[in-house]
Amino acid sequence: MVFLVPFALHDFLKGRYPLAAAIVVVVATLAIDAVAIHRRKSPPIPYALLLIPMAAAITISLRTQGVIGAFWCYPAVLFFHFVLSRWLATLCSVALLIDATLMIHRYLGMRITVRFCVSLAMTIVFVHVIQSIIRELQGRLLLLAITDPLTGAFNRRHMDGRLTEAIEIARRSGRPVSALMIDIDHFKRVNDERGHEAGDGVLRGLVALVKERSRQIDLMFRMGGEEFVLLLPATGEAEAARLAEELRASIAGAPLLAGRPVTVSIGVAELRPDDDRESWIKRADGALYAAKEAGRNRVARSVAAATARE
Repeated sequence: MVFLVPFALHDFLKGRYPLAAAIVVVVATLAIDAVAIHRRKSPPIPYALLLIPMAAAITISLRTQGVIGAFWCYPAVLFFHFVLSRWLATLCSVALLIDATLMIHRYLGMRITVRFCVSLAMTIVFVHVIQSIIRELQGRLLLLAITDPLTGAFNRRHMDGRLTEAIEIARRSGRPVSALMIDIDHFKRVNDERGHEAGDGVLRGLVALVKERSRQIDLMFRMGGEEFVLLLPATGEAEAARLAEELRASIAGAPLLAGRPVTVSIGVAELRPDDDRESWIKRADGALYAAKEAGRNRVARSVAAATARE
């Protein structure tokens, strides 16, 4: 808006009213969307519609100002690629390339047309490549921000957000959701007797095994140390306890540590109507504590643990 308004005023003063009007339409559209964004709302006018006044402004500029009008195609391409979806940005850029090339050929001749078409096409390709690199880097940064680097499980920061989201979904849909609190039994002995490298291998192997035996919608988080949380959407406590028992048996029988079995204790808790994130996980942790108190290498449900304490 800041950059385009002076050009609209200049063209208006020079008597180029159609060009000034086309630029004003672009500015007005940006202004409406900017106000909506400032108010934290979705832009009411799709950015793709800007292709129409942009193409009109460039066409009029080519007719009245010659090659100067072609210069506006380059920032337009950048605009498309950084505010539209990838396929729509490519579609708008190609449409602009075709329209501008035809106009330049009509008004300025073949010599300028070839140079313009090649340079704008190269710009589109380069922007596309740069955007692909940015997306890849963003994906890597996001992965680093939400995962535990040792095990590949999601980290505790990401867990807090996903648990809150799971609670909201469960309450809207009325479907159950459960959480498993998983703790490796006597893990300190592994580190003390076999070293931290062996302990790290156990952690990685445990996460890989749980992920292999879980559904795609199930999410695993590392709470810290040897404690993990497995989020089970659309799963009641009884079904979650059955899955926990299967995981416990699989882990006990897996060769996670040479010459020595690795076992886990698991606490199971289904979300209750009066639960928040903290109380839900606290109940799962309480069930885990009950499993350990009962001798480890076993599964305990929060309902049974609460009954036992009473």
